[in-house]
Amino acid sequence: MAEEKATTTTTSPIRFGIVGCAEIARKVSRAIALAPNATLVAVGSRSLDKARRFIAENALSSSVRAVGSYEELLDDPAVDAVYMPLPTSLHARWAVAAAERGKHLLLEKPAALSAAELDPILAACAAHGVQFMDSTMWIHNPRTAHMRGLLSDPSRFGDLKMVYLFSYIYFSLVPKELLL
Repeated sequence: MAEEKATTTTTSPIRFGIVGCAEIARKVSRAIALAPNATLVAVGSRSLDKARRFIAENALSSSVRAVGSYEELLDDPAVDAVYMPLPTSLHARWAVAAAERGKHLLLEKPAALSAAELDPILAACAAHGVQFMDSTMWIHNPRTAHMRGLLSDPSRFGDLKMVYLFSYIYFSLVPKELLL
């Protein structure tokens, strides 16, 4: 019988750059800092001063670089992936540019103004072999799978055909014992 060997894979953290200094980027920069497999390396803005202020106001590591243009951040070889909290009207241009430069993409929601605008983003990601994810994070949260399991149990609610909710309101109404 062949002997099984345990292997350990060591991977470097994903090096993120943030394209834009929107308010939501404050939360995501903290999440990146807390993630064991990610690190924030740069913040890019149309203004170098604004990027520096964002880094200082959010007490980001002194190793996080401020960059004075989106292009410079996208051209940075030290950036593997970008989080893009730009206004939706700018997503198509900058998301395609990020994919063309080989940057994995976490795009703030909504991902595009229309399906027609989303198609070139997805095509660019596929063509350049980069991962695309929009930041609809609740879909990926273990609580969502747990709630789906509860809602799918016909002994609790019968045969549900559809559930419609506003997530911010809904989560405040969910009994505490359901919030894992």
